[in-house]
Amino acid sequence: MTDGRTGTADRIAEVALRLFTPHGYAGVSMEQVRRQAGVSNGSLYHHFRSRAELVAHLFLGGITEAQELTLRTLSQAPDAEAGVRGVVAAQLNWVEQHPELARLVYSDPHDEVLLAAEPAFGAHNRRYVEIVSGWLDTHMRRDTLTRRPFAVAHALWAGPTQEFCRHWLHGRSPLAPHEAAGDLGEGAWAALTAPGTKRGME
Repeated sequence: MTDGRTGTADRIAEVALRLFTPHGYAGVSMEQVRRQAGVSNGSLYHHFRSRAELVAHLFLGGITEAQELTLRTLSQAPDAEAGVRGVVAAQLNWVEQHPELARLVYSDPHDEVLLAAEPAFGAHNRRYVEIVSGWLDTHMRRDTLTRRPFAVAHALWAGPTQEFCRHWLHGRSPLAPHEAAGDLGEGAWAALTAPGTKRGME
């Protein structure tokens, strides 16, 4: 059962997300959030001391959820191909199911928001990079994936999917994310694999 304190914070966060999605960080005040959430000033500032802290809470929650989905997908993948394709499909599905939160995650956060998200944001990112780079390195050492620096491999893997999602989130794609999963997964696998790699074989 959710306690009153957690329930109030969740309600404030849900209202804030609905407001920030169409209006952006600069376009929403804490007073607007307070009125829409139906809470007192004391309750609002008890949970979130500033607008930056409130958006940081949403941003950190969204990016952590997306990163944990990737890590879970990799932990369950039987081979490199399943991992590469599975992460692409999982991220596309997540964006389609959580468009408001995805818009925030895929935005360029204000410096105040990034500052408010630390040190948790840095800790989550370091853990994500450590696990994903370790997974990539394992398959690179097996010569299943082409040996590349982590930043390059990750960009080849996730970059096209992220770009597609940005277009879809802004209404510029006639395809829903799940409809693009096959082609984007194929592109990611082709970009990461070593020449001569056999599908499903390691």
